[in-house]
Amino acid sequence: PGVCHYGSRWDCCPGWRKNNKGHCEATCGHGCKYGECMGPNKCKCFPGFTGKTCNQDVNECGLKPRPCAHRCMNTHGSYKCYCLNGYMLMPDGTCASSRTCDMVNCQYGCEEVKGQVQCLCPSGGLQLGPNGRTCIDIDECSTGKAVCSYNRRCVNTFGSFYCKCQQGYELKYTGGRYSCADVNECVTNTHRCNLHAECLNTQGSFQCKCKQGYRGSGFDCAVIPEKSVKEIARSPGTAKDTIKKLLAQKHSVKKHETIENAIPEAAVTPPSETHLQLLDYEGAVDLGGSYSEEEKEIAAAAEEEAEESDEEEKEDFENQIDERSLRGDVFCKFFFLKLLRIFDCSFSRGVCDWKQDAYDDFDWNPADRDRGDGYYMAVPAFVGHKNDMGRLKLLLTDLKPKSSYCLIFSYRLAGEKVGKLRVFLANKKTAPVWEENKGKDEKWRTGKIEIFQGAETTNSVTFESERGKGKTGEIGVDNVILISGPCPEDA
Repeated sequence: PGVCHYGSRWDCCPGWRKNNKGHCEATCGHGCKYGECMGPNKCKCFPGFTGKTCNQDVNECGLKPRPCAHRCMNTHGSYKCYCLNGYMLMPDGTCASSRTCDMVNCQYGCEEVKGQVQCLCPSGGLQLGPNGRTCIDIDECSTGKAVCSYNRRCVNTFGSFYCKCQQGYELKYTGGRYSCADVNECVTNTHRCNLHAECLNTQGSFQCKCKQGYRGSGFDCAVIPEKSVKEIARSPGTAKDTIKKLLAQKHSVKKHETIENAIPEAAVTPPSETHLQLLDYEGAVDLGGSYSEEEKEIAAAAEEEAEESDEEEKEDFENQIDERSLRGDVFCKFFFLKLLRIFDCSFSRGVCDWKQDAYDDFDWNPADRDRGDGYYMAVPAFVGHKNDMGRLKLLLTDLKPKSSYCLIFSYRLAGEKVGKLRVFLANKKTAPVWEENKGKDEKWRTGKIEIFQGAETTNSVTFESERGKGKTGEIGVDNVILISGPCPEDA
């Protein structure tokens, strides 16, 4: 069978192939798990099995007519018959009345051997209990009676056992047989690595490694203190735009403003090595040097000029104030850059510590930006159910008490009835300090929150997403920065 005539030669027909003995044998693409391949993609199942690939057990006890007179127990690929109490299983499979068995009251029937009544158990994985009437399970896995192949573990069942792939592996049909293949947890996103860690797949498991600038086990990553703050000039995107807007606000002061009824102290230009640290973060670095070379030259010239005219200012301060006000924009920008501290807490490039809430309904997921330079955190509309909550927490440590800060972030609620976005402060748990539940379009908008450090300090900010009825769109958060001082009017 399986041989066809091709012109002047003979060869295997389509769907057949030569075996190692030179004979043509049929091929079954899906395999025959409990059977034999008899023709192209045609399996002949062993007794007790059915299905296209012979992978389904036949429940003989459910067939009509029933194969057993009294009790029937289905087994893997077969079945067993048992008699009711008071009956004995005969060699031909029938049940015969037995007063002796009726008196013993066996759980699964009994048999009489040389005038002695003995209760029976329906499977080799069961044994008679201490009372001699009931059957108890034999744990083949713990006793070593079960032998499973490589990468499989034994799972005990009542009266039997089966072999299952080890954790980190899954059963796949490859190369004409079933085998346990490694699961790539990094691709399937089933790993537990920190948001600031990289996932490395290994055979049967995975490893987590903190990204550059962070340290920890990989499951928990914290920023390295020496690199805890970025310079202003290197802050891309929204952080840099915000600095420009803050500078513009300073320039709005009139240059020729007249000072009346007040004689201020003599102005002293602060030396370049003095840094006023408004945010008390460990390992913070000076941000004053992150302006252009032109600004440095102007500021240096102004500083030198201020030192030379120090004595003159004491004698005739009012004559100097008009000249000084003409260069007010230079001094404003110089001192502003010396005093301002900005912390970039964005997800793909920031230095802040973010944590997923372990007790909410779902996690926030990273999403690539449209321009391809990093990612933001989002909650797609298909995640979770209506009114489910997902919380993302920004951890704030060592903020100076009795000081004010401004948290600025980008957000969007894209899609009809996609849900709500709220912001909570750790010291104000009862009500959100910011909330938005309507998204007119997919555009990104800016939110800002003032944080005042009183006697009770704020040690965390929580972004909470609540799912709505919508099935499309997302709730997103990006470009999170923390600056010292009150929020500007135009953020």
